[in-house]
Amino acid sequence: MTEQARALSESARGNSRRSRTPFILTILVCCVAAFSVYLWGRNKSVRPVNLAIVTWNNDPFWDPVLRGAEDAAQEWKVDLTTVRSTPEMETQSKHVRDLLAKKVQGIAISPNNPKEQAALLNEAAEKAVLVTFDSDAPDSKRRMFVGTDDYSAGGWAAEEVREVLPEGGAIIISVGGLDTVNGRDRRQGLIDTLLDRPFDRNRAPDPVDAPLKGSKYSIAATVLDGADVAKGKTLIADALKKHPETKCIVALWSYSAGVALGGIEQSGKKPGEVKVIAFDESPETQAGIEAGTVQASIVQDQYRIGYEAVRVLASAVRGLEQGGPTGPRMIYLPVHVLRQDNLEDLRAQNRIRRLEGSSTQPAGGRGT
Repeated sequence: MTEQARALSESARGNSRRSRTPFILTILVCCVAAFSVYLWGRNKSVRPVNLAIVTWNNDPFWDPVLRGAEDAAQEWKVDLTTVRSTPEMETQSKHVRDLLAKKVQGIAISPNNPKEQAALLNEAAEKAVLVTFDSDAPDSKRRMFVGTDDYSAGGWAAEEVREVLPEGGAIIISVGGLDTVNGRDRRQGLIDTLLDRPFDRNRAPDPVDAPLKGSKYSIAATVLDGADVAKGKTLIADALKKHPETKCIVALWSYSAGVALGGIEQSGKKPGEVKVIAFDESPETQAGIEAGTVQASIVQDQYRIGYEAVRVLASAVRGLEQGGPTGPRMIYLPVHVLRQDNLEDLRAQNRIRRLEGSSTQPAGGRGT
């Protein structure tokens, strides 16, 4: 289906909210950035600010994110400390405490477990400016969230499922965990769209082990691997054996496509026998797109997430950007749908990273 036909189809289904949102939010981001640039230009002699950015694990997913953060740091006079944390909540929490002890002026964080880390995040927000990125902590005192509208992104993944399985069928969801807001919201947006529910970001998450059936699609299982790739492949293989009727796996995190493909192989099924819809543009995902074993992937603007997180944080520390109860609380960045027919175009446009041996430039950089 062409992009024009897709847009018309979505409009006919009453889904214009999802197609309008990225455009509107992109305009909002540009306006906020332009205003900050104007204010910045009025005072080029400002002193550097001391900021930190903290990931929730050390996956290669963060490479373009941190490249964007570093570019923003250079442009906006920031002394930036970069911390690649690990999936353990205790480890990430220790990193935050160490940064507070060093009296950094602002922290951008993708929290491991916002519920369990609530007290720490609020403490950080009282001692420094706190911004979340990639995954949110909406109930904390953070100044702003920068990243993807994950509930809507889950809906985009559902539309790709409809594209490859127009007749319907059973789906397995693969994700590291549901403690993070992005994992929870992507899963719920996917489920709600596939089961033809009304669009509702505030809907309570469906239980992992509950039977979920719609008129055409059903959720056979949700596999939680805790960011352990080997474990995830085994869990996917077991789930496929338990639910042999499965027609598609939706892989919600950047490494999850590799987990899905490995699990399919371990289960004894043939390549392509189970469709795969992925997230982001890891080497495994791109190779799967090229080979036809991954049908589509929802690609976030990783570079811009890192760039905007540091830009917003620097502006907030300097008092140039007012987020919080009296100002905007979120900056949502648009996503792209990666398929075999636009893979090379997105590489050439620097929307996705360059793989070894590719002639295109690395993803990210000014103007992406």
